[in-house]
Amino acid sequence: MQGDDISNDPLACREFLGGLGTPFETIRARGLPCENRINQLSSMLVGSSIIANAIMEDYHALGRREEESIRLRAEAEAMVKAAREGVEQLKKDRAAFEKLKQTETWAASADLKQVRSLAKFLSDDFKGWREACARENEKLFRVRQELNNLKAANAALVKEKVAAEAAVKEAEARGAKVLEESDGDRSKLNKAVEELKVEVQNRVTILEEVTARASEA
Repeated sequence: MQGDDISNDPLACREFLGGLGTPFETIRARGLPCENRINQLSSMLVGSSIIANAIMEDYHALGRREEESIRLRAEAEAMVKAAREGVEQLKKDRAAFEKLKQTETWAASADLKQVRSLAKFLSDDFKGWREACARENEKLFRVRQELNNLKAANAALVKEKVAAEAAVKEAEARGAKVLEESDGDRSKLNKAVEELKVEVQNRVTILEEVTARASEA
């Protein structure tokens, strides 16, 4: 349909259809589902003019538009609801994030304080360790000096021992030689004594003989 046909004006269609019954019937008809209204209108306009058919087509289109409008309105309301829920959730997430950020800031501050305390403790402990190492190194240096002194004294004692052993061996050799020479001199002395004894005995014998002869004379 074209031109100023009534089928192009939904309001005119509503006015035309509204005159088909009493106001109560009109209100009750408007309360029916769109499909039922279309079926009733179809049964009323069966066999009517081309205009009635055009009105039916426009009413069908109007119903579809109304359903589309309802669907779009429901989708819009759902989107608005989802947007509001998203805003609320965003607020909750932001509040939770701020709380978490404060908690993490506090935890980071506590961790930093703990790290600083640990660093100070390690620094003091390292300082004490260095002082203890210095004392131990000094002790080790003294021990090394004493050990070197003992080694030098031991080497001197070893030399003295070797010299003493050599002197003892030399003294033993000299003593043995002296004893050997003494034994030889003793043998000579004993032999000389024996010879003297024999000579004395001979002289005594001669003297006795002389004395005896003198007595006899």
